[in-house]
Amino acid sequence: MLLPILALAGLLLPADTSRWIVSNHGREAGDLVVVRTADSAVVRWVFTDRNRGTRVELRYRLNAKGEPERGEQRPVLADGTAGAPTDAFEVGADSIWYGVSNGLPRTAVKRNPAAYVGARAGTPWEQATLARFLLAQPNRAAPVMGGGSARAEIVADTTLRVGGHRQRARLVMIYRNASPAPNGLWLDEHGALLASDVQWFITVRPDAQRLLPAFRTIELAWRAAGAERVARQVVTPVPGALVIKNGDLFDSERGVLVPAQTVVIRGDRIVAVGPAATTPVPDGATVVDATGKTMMPGMWEMHTHLQVANQSSLSLMQLAQGLTTARDLAADMDVAVSQRDRERAGKLASPRIILAGFMEGPLAWAGPTEVLVSTEAEARAWVARYDSLGYKQIKLYNVTHPDLVPVIAAEAHRRGMRLSGHIPRGMSMEAAVALGYDEVQHAAFFFSNFFQDSLYVPQMRAYSQVASVVAPTFDVNSPAMTSLIAYLAAHKTVIDGTFNLWIGGGAALVGAGGAAATQERADSAYMLLIRRLYAAGVPLVAGTDNSAGVTYRRELEMYERANIPRAKILQIATLDAARVMKEDADYGSIAVGKVADVLVIAGKPLEKISDLQKLEVVIRGGRYYKVTDLLQAVNARQGVRSSGAEGGLFDDGCSAHLDP
Repeated sequence: MLLPILALAGLLLPADTSRWIVSNHGREAGDLVVVRTADSAVVRWVFTDRNRGTRVELRYRLNAKGEPERGEQRPVLADGTAGAPTDAFEVGADSIWYGVSNGLPRTAVKRNPAAYVGARAGTPWEQATLARFLLAQPNRAAPVMGGGSARAEIVADTTLRVGGHRQRARLVMIYRNASPAPNGLWLDEHGALLASDVQWFITVRPDAQRLLPAFRTIELAWRAAGAERVARQVVTPVPGALVIKNGDLFDSERGVLVPAQTVVIRGDRIVAVGPAATTPVPDGATVVDATGKTMMPGMWEMHTHLQVANQSSLSLMQLAQGLTTARDLAADMDVAVSQRDRERAGKLASPRIILAGFMEGPLAWAGPTEVLVSTEAEARAWVARYDSLGYKQIKLYNVTHPDLVPVIAAEAHRRGMRLSGHIPRGMSMEAAVALGYDEVQHAAFFFSNFFQDSLYVPQMRAYSQVASVVAPTFDVNSPAMTSLIAYLAAHKTVIDGTFNLWIGGGAALVGAGGAAATQERADSAYMLLIRRLYAAGVPLVAGTDNSAGVTYRRELEMYERANIPRAKILQIATLDAARVMKEDADYGSIAVGKVADVLVIAGKPLEKISDLQKLEVVIRGGRYYKVTDLLQAVNARQGVRSSGAEGGLFDDGCSAHLDP
């Protein structure tokens, strides 16, 4: 039997409205509103996420049994009205039709009476509906009409006190298809939605807001335990020394390939590097035969964002790209510090994590963080707090007040920390650097930089949206751009361009992609920008701005297409990044005494960067991982090792570019 879309007690109800708050770190960012009658349900989920957010309405028509006969999804427009349908489904006698009837054929799927029927893209309310359906099945699993299957698991069942009464709450994890990374939600004793899981934006019933800290503690403990189990499963035990024998070694110090070398590792350190013919293999060692293969230092992901799912799946994907160090540029502090510390204790399968503290201003467009500063004292206090937790860098965001930039810069530099970020509104790139920026995130600022008024007129817009309009027609060889590049070169300002996000239509993921006719011109502008930055000697670091690192190789291939020498590209990915973070004494090259972060590749990336996809072995801090084991743990059938310049942006289904 199909799930009644209103699976609550009593279906023949008068018009009824329920509301949940969307919380951005304790600040109300919007809401989820459900209006129900006996034969319909309207679900509207609208909230502000910086310059963008979710604005969706789902309308359902129900039959006499409360089962969905039809549903459609519409955008909620700026004036609050609903736009034209963008997707729909309709239940027929023996089929379910998907798609909007706009002159194009709809897709028919044979109806499965045992399957869940609902919208293909939903809200937390639909997630709760799916959870109730799954929990009612004998094995808590079922097919999902429209594709795939789902399984529910109750991982916590507790009773908590809310004011003067006690609230039962169950944490339900929903696994889609064969993915090991579930989405969670909290249900009350009736199966109704209490709250979504730990994210930057949490949908929560108003009376349950006080329960969020307890919900968070329970969920994070469950996810941490699962991640540590996965870590034990994917690592290959090495009882003695670990030897990588007879491979061609990329010497990142000199930028050359040295043939037939052997590397010996004990614990987390490299203890010998030399010619295979003369370097002894210790008795009892685990030997990896690298004949005909390339050995190189582990690569550095310089722009990621830690989420709760990183530790059990996304971080494994990062390792499978060859990323042995990842710099987080905005995450919740409890999530970030915990994952950093447990990785260093050997409890997680993850790149080594470097943390940058996120700071923002207290406006409606503020980013997803609790760290909102409006005074000099607040700014200094937060820099001190981040320093006390071992953060190495401060990252400023879009609506930080420009007057606070020199204060934050001075305090960060006094403590030996770096300063980077977006360019706050009202500032130019030159002004940010003059006031203390060591680094700028995102190449799109090179284009929005020259059109400050467009950030406000005719309406408030994101820098990425402005850049998508400017880049296709901007002359990258113009005197203004030449002057900016020279200024950055003179100040040795590091550029974390995340070019994979802007080239090839990637900006569409943040609502800033241009039309196909203009995207090619925008791509050409960004490619020329890469060439000009490199030629001028502006330091570059490689980052993806996605939590799985699946576009890292794509980022490097952009450099290759821009005619940066491949040896230099591999240096950018390894030693140059270590030098930027002042960690090259221990990282960035394969040398005696350094930490053992080593890759073994069945290919020749010095001849073709795309050969990085032939990665076979990742050694992180002496821990030995086979890429096949990492991919199997995150379900390689659903994903790929990486996404290159020739392929789609997110062949693994990970579309989370989180920053712009």
